[in-house]
Amino acid sequence: MRKVTGLLSVQALALVVGLPALCWAQMTPAAPPAMFRATVTQVRPDMLNEWLDLQKNEVIPALKKAGVKTRTVYSSGLFGTAGEYLVVTPLEKFADFDNPNPISKALGPEAAARLFEKLRKCTVSSHSYALTRLADLSNVTQPPPPIIVTTRFRIASGKNAEFANIIKTDVLPIYKKANASLVVNARGLGANPTDVTISAGITKYADLDGGSLLLKTLGPEGFASLATKVTAISSLIEQVVRARVADLSF
Repeated sequence: MRKVTGLLSVQALALVVGLPALCWAQMTPAAPPAMFRATVTQVRPDMLNEWLDLQKNEVIPALKKAGVKTRTVYSSGLFGTAGEYLVVTPLEKFADFDNPNPISKALGPEAAARLFEKLRKCTVSSHSYALTRLADLSNVTQPPPPIIVTTRFRIASGKNAEFANIIKTDVLPIYKKANASLVVNARGLGANPTDVTISAGITKYADLDGGSLLLKTLGPEGFASLATKVTAISSLIEQVVRARVADLSF
């Protein structure tokens, strides 16, 4: 009986861990959510140039050879952790991770191992997690904005629908009217599954003067009212400004 109970507990835990992304997906039925793998890498200051050269001359050619169609790289040196790079790649299905990774597929296991070792010598740490794009809460523009301001919220239990409604009703229309980029992602495996990130695109740092697009549009009183609604059901975890690294993206 104890073994059965233990098994049921594990299954229940697995279900709970998987629920947040599912809940978000069910709230945006008009557009099936895309998934991504995000990797945050802290590069050693004294090895930064070598790491960048490896990315440009070895990693990117191998990824393209393996058939990887796109990846986006951001750095956060000015308003965030210096030497930190965020790499975002599409995640079609988890079953892909049962196969050799793209670099091993392109180079073969021995050459790939040598490249990975060179990369490891350049890094302090690396952390990956899954993202689910909430398409109905986002306004994706092309080309991608050169700078994004990413705010991470931790949503209170049972408040996903309320948070989504605030974004859809009070925030998204402003960005659509301005034709400005707004990307909302729910975090999944490898991260806190109650966290949501909202990335607002800007074209230059001068756009930060005078506050966000929301503040400029709503005014101080309107923005304060919106902030009150958001903070009543979520906690602000962090805010980071990241610049897209064009020569590491494709």
